[in-house]
Amino acid sequence: MARTIAGAQLTVAHRQAQLALRADVLADLTRLWTLFDAGDLEATFTRFAAAAEILIRQRHGDSAGLAAAYFERFRSAEGVDGTAAAQLVDPPPPVLVRETLRLVGVNGVTTAAQAGLSPAQASRRGLVRVAGAATRLVLGGGRNTLAASVRRDREAEGWQRVTDGSPCAFCAMVASRGPAYTSQRTARFEAHDHCGCSAEPYYRGSRTLATNARLAEAWEVAQRQAADTGELSRGTSNDALNAFRRHLAGGQ
Repeated sequence: MARTIAGAQLTVAHRQAQLALRADVLADLTRLWTLFDAGDLEATFTRFAAAAEILIRQRHGDSAGLAAAYFERFRSAEGVDGTAAAQLVDPPPPVLVRETLRLVGVNGVTTAAQAGLSPAQASRRGLVRVAGAATRLVLGGGRNTLAASVRRDREAEGWQRVTDGSPCAFCAMVASRGPAYTSQRTARFEAHDHCGCSAEPYYRGSRTLATNARLAEAWEVAQRQAADTGELSRGTSNDALNAFRRHLAGGQ
């Protein structure tokens, strides 16, 4: 949690700005999706992916720019010593964007068609899959810029995940772990398709976000209950996450 009210307000505003950007991207993707025709899947999806790739890379830069401005304003509001410039990250390579869109989009359409859905329904299913992957790629600009900026800031100890009030079980689990410290080589931002989480820099004197502290307590309770019932006997991470998911849903 930010040390100052101004810092906390900046964190809220930044997440809202990133979500507004995501909404704009979804609107643009929906318009571009009219280029796609399930009856001519290969040719029209290639045409859609070429246009969507340009959009995603451009909006990735917008997301990174929002994060860079937030990082520098947050640092100032928190009264952190010295200066530290934000580290903007590069957009994903064009081929990665196109391959990602093709993987989820074509699979979504064909799987839906094989399940007996109409062409229109299959097309909508494909759009949902594409939208999830596209927004993950776009918002990666902001998430990765914040992570990179924190790593370069000598005063920063790390960053912590910022979720909404009701995150999915995966995001809640990651948030419950607390700050991702710069000393941890694996401290990267884990995001799934459709994810709306952000990050807040963590400095000496910062506190764990209240939501994350509650999630940490919920995780411990869920694991104790699951251990008592033998649900964790296999010792797998999936069992632990499923126990947490049931707990959050009120199943325990």
